[in-house]
Parts: sequence; structure tokens; C-alpha cells
Amino acid sequence: MSDLEEFNRCHPYPDEHGISSLFRFYKIDHARLERLSHIFIDRKLYHALPGQLNDPFECKPHFNWTNSKEQKRRIREHLIKVARDRGRSKKDAEKFVLSNMSNETFLRETIGSTVLKTFSEIRICSFTSKKENLLFWSHYADSHKGFCLEFDATIMPIVSAYKVHYQEDYPLVDYPRPTDARGFEPALIKSNHWEYEEEFRTIFVPEDEKQPSNDGESLILQGNEILNVYFGANTSNDDKEILNELIGNGPFNPALWNTRLSKTTFSLEFKQCN
Repeated sequence: MSDLEEFNRCHPYPDEHGISSLFRFYKIDHARLERLSHIFIDRKLYHALPGQLNDPFECKPHFNWTNSKEQKRRIREHLIKVARDRGRSKKDAEKFVLSNMSNETFLRETIGSTVLKTFSEIRICSFTSKKENLLFWSHYADSHKGFCLEFDATIMPIVSAYKVHYQEDYPLVDYPRPTDARGFEPALIKSNHWEYEEEFRTIFVPEDEKQPSNDGESLILQGNEILNVYFGANTSNDDKEILNELIGNGPFNPALWNTRLSKTTFSLEFKQCN
């Protein structure tokens, strides 16, 4: 199995995993209601920087230094290309790179810091495959006072979400990074402790022309991606009115649902609003 085939096996798209919808939970912060109008009215799906996420291990892979001749050759060729792309002549680029490669400690530290800086600047939005997750409602929807959005995972940009892979081993990265989807892999690996989240992620790199339409912080939606809105079991009527008004002023036309606690089991029940 090739490296790309292995990546696709570990990080399938939603449709490849038999999933047609993905869910995202929100709180209602009255001091920052512009965050809600951002998505409902402006059609902007915010993507956080790794440093804004709640796992301090996010996007901090270790540089895989093997000290092999093959690795040094690949690094040397890549650095020469980078130097030439920045205006150096072939001779000058080769001389510059070879002089720096003789200092192994400097090389390892420089590449390691470059890798970390690169991953610290990508943008991430997280989804889950189930709206019934009680921990999500408690942690991310303000103890059931917030709401949950159901996104259509069969259309762009949600269909491009990658499944997160959970494992014990800390992620290692080679340098230079692959230029295809494998380059995102360290942002798609988390500890087994997070496995209950069943997470999918959309990812983009700001200022990369190959990325979906974005404003540097958010992906721009078309206006048909939100299928359903689920009010939490503890969402107040006033907050429901706020959400109703925001939705009414925007392009989306989702179905609205109330959530209630089951009277016989530790589960949730959903009923569509009239």
C-alpha cells in the first residue's frame, strides 16, 4: 500500500465513511452575537488556528530526523529549490545550502521550527458524526443551552472534511512535506483519549490559491449547507428567538428542532418545531 493509499484509508472523506451529515455545536454568547451572524448571515464558517483549540498537542509534530543519506539528499535538493525560488543563482544556492547542511544541529533545529511554524498557521474546523453525544452538548453547547448545526456532508466544502485518526504514537513528519493531502496528516492525528469525538475536520491554508474560497479565517459557504438546527434542551425561548431572527435574515433554510431529555434513559429526543 502506498503512502497516499494509507493516508486515504486512515482519513477518509465523510461519503467514503458512509456519512451524509456532520454536526457542529455552538454556545450562545450574548456579548459576541456577531459570531452567530458570521455564519447564519455572512455564510462564513470560521476555522480556528491550532493554538485556539482545546488540545495543547494540536499540530505539534516531531521532525523525523533519521540522519540517512537519502534524507539528507532530499533535504538538500528541497532547500536548493527554495533558495533558487527566492532569487539565488544555482551555484550560489548550492553553496549556501551545503554550507548550512554541515551544521547538523542548526539544520535539525531550523527545520523543526519551520515545520512547527507551518502547522501553527493552518486553519481547522471540527465536526462530529453524531448529534446525540451528551458530552458535546455539555462541553461545546454550554450545558445544553446552545445549539447544534447539521451540515450537508455530500457537498463542498463539508464533503472535503477528513476523518481524524486516533492513535498512541506521537506524529512524526518528514521534510520536505508532501504537496498533496498527506501534508495535512499531523493535523489529523490525535491521542486515543479523544476517540469518543469521532471527529472530522475541514482544513485550509490561508493565501494558498488552491484552497476553497475563504477570507483567511473562514471558508465561504454557498447558502445551502446547513440542513437542520437543533436547539438544546436548556436553550431559552429568548435565545431561540435570536437564532430564528438570524436564520430568517440569512440565506439558509434549515428545519428547526427542539431537544428534550428522555424520561427513561440517558439520551436525547428530537422533535421538529411546528
